[in-house]
Amino acid sequence: MKLRFYALIGLMFIAAGLLMGYQPFMNYWHEKHQHFVSTQNFATAVAASAPKTPTPTPTPVARIEGNPVKIEVPSANINLSVIKGYYNPKTQTWTLTNNKAQYAVMTPWANNTEGNTFIYGHDIPQVFARLNRIKPGDKVILTTDNNHRFTYSFRSAYETTPRDDSLFHYTGAPILTLQTCSGLWSQNRKLFTFDLVEAV
Repeated sequence: MKLRFYALIGLMFIAAGLLMGYQPFMNYWHEKHQHFVSTQNFATAVAASAPKTPTPTPTPVARIEGNPVKIEVPSANINLSVIKGYYNPKTQTWTLTNNKAQYAVMTPWANNTEGNTFIYGHDIPQVFARLNRIKPGDKVILTTDNNHRFTYSFRSAYETTPRDDSLFHYTGAPILTLQTCSGLWSQNRKLFTFDLVEAV
């Protein structure tokens, strides 16, 4: 009887210790994780990760563009429909689904001349959780509603806060940015940048 009583008291002390230590540990982990979140904005990070070799003057080409309706990332086993995504300034939220990616309609359509096409989705297995598997050079294929196919090559990933809106002000060669949540409480955003390699 005494042994059972002492075992119960011991378990209660262990449980109390775990409960008291949980919040300080989580605060420590959160602060440590914040060191991995870039203090640069998206535009600066993208410029820093751009290829260092001189880019030849582009030959003028006929513009190809289209509204993205499908995204494939073969190396991460991602094959999703893409629907239009909207930002609600009143609620400060984006439209999201649990089984599709969203194309942010305020960014350029997929095209072969300029701008940043932005597609986002949940960090869940059915959507973009497997993006963390990709390596530089891995391909993404966007199919548009007018049957064009845009192939992009993965350049780099970058983690930032939800307040970083510089990706909407990007100017330059055509790129694709995929975004999903990151962090223990999904408090940050992870952005994956891809360079256009082919448009047909």
